[in-house]
Amino acid sequence: MKQQYLIITLAGLLLASCSNHKAQEKDAMNEVIKVHDVAMEKSEQVVKNNILLDSLIKTKAVDSATASNVTQNLSAADKAMEDWMHQFEVEHEGKSHDETMQYMADQKTQIEKVNKQLDAAINQSNQYLSTQKK
Repeated sequence: MKQQYLIITLAGLLLASCSNHKAQEKDAMNEVIKVHDVAMEKSEQVVKNNILLDSLIKTKAVDSATASNVTQNLSAADKAMEDWMHQFEVEHEGKSHDETMQYMADQKTQIEKVNKQLDAAINQSNQYLSTQKK
């Protein structure tokens, strides 16, 4: 009888542990997605600023070297976002809980880096564009 209770208790602990792991993995994924969503909004601004810069370069006498540098930084930030999205794996089949948690931590670090790159490119382009509107 004691052996049955022990087996039932262990089985219950195992099931609780598995569901807790799934919740942790889901929370980690949600953290990555939150940063991704913020970065995606910034990607829209990157595209808008790139269009404005292209128009300025074509229609106005601007420092083309500076404008090209700003455009390249915008394009590099946009490409970093696209590259991250293409390599991100949503499914974790065949990976242990620890591997999944490490993957999510790594992905969060990577998307935060992309987010900072987007911020820098947008700030640089906004600053440059504001000097050209005079």
